[in-house]
Amino acid sequence: MDSDDLTLLFELYEDTPRQGPGSVETTRRALRLLPDSMQVERVLDLGCGTGGSTIVLAQDTGAQVTAVDIHPPFLATLREQAEQLGLADRITTVAADMANATSFGVDFDLIWAEGSAYSIGFENALRRWQPLLRPGGCLVVTELVWFVADPAERARAFFAGEYPDMCDEATRIQQAQSAGYELVGSFRLPARDWHAYYAGLEVPLRGAISRRGELEIYLSTRRERAIYEACGDDYGYMCLVLQVISEPS
Repeated sequence: MDSDDLTLLFELYEDTPRQGPGSVETTRRALRLLPDSMQVERVLDLGCGTGGSTIVLAQDTGAQVTAVDIHPPFLATLREQAEQLGLADRITTVAADMANATSFGVDFDLIWAEGSAYSIGFENALRRWQPLLRPGGCLVVTELVWFVADPAERARAFFAGEYPDMCDEATRIQQAQSAGYELVGSFRLPARDWHAYYAGLEVPLRGAISRRGELEIYLSTRRERAIYEACGDDYGYMCLVLQVISEPS
């Protein structure tokens, strides 16, 4: 995706409730999978967007949360929400690229990455982010995967262009284990998270098309929704809760 398309996509998502499939319920379900004995005092939320997960993390853990995103307007929205909810003293926003991992600090108890690891590559993200965690710390990541061995050709063709590195669930789990993580738990995001995400996109998308015309970046978003509605049983997001146990093999 070139820089102009990326700018248009960021602009579109400034007006959406979430920047990817997910929900408060899904974030809380993942939190419940963390080891019972784990203390969570410092959290790094990577690719936080406007804070759909960040707010829940701050509310439910009581931790100090560092929220990172490359698009400053997303962070401005997050700060406004945090102020309104009395969470401003527990959420720090950082405008930065997730790939620059060393700039965020170390010894985090928990790294959170809902729908964001793909942007720098799943395996690359596992390697880059592991040194930021304290021993025994956890990484929670959602990743787009195939649910079936033989997905519909329509879906396969679309994602061959959009996400050629897309794998199945077992492959992603094996990659995480090879990178020195133990799988604490996993689950598939429910279809209602996807439906709510696309419903939230519809009004901003119509507005963007009205202002700028039927640009390819907008038409691709429409195609993506149509493919999910037709083939959504074949793919989706899985959430992995991973704990650091060793050096990568």
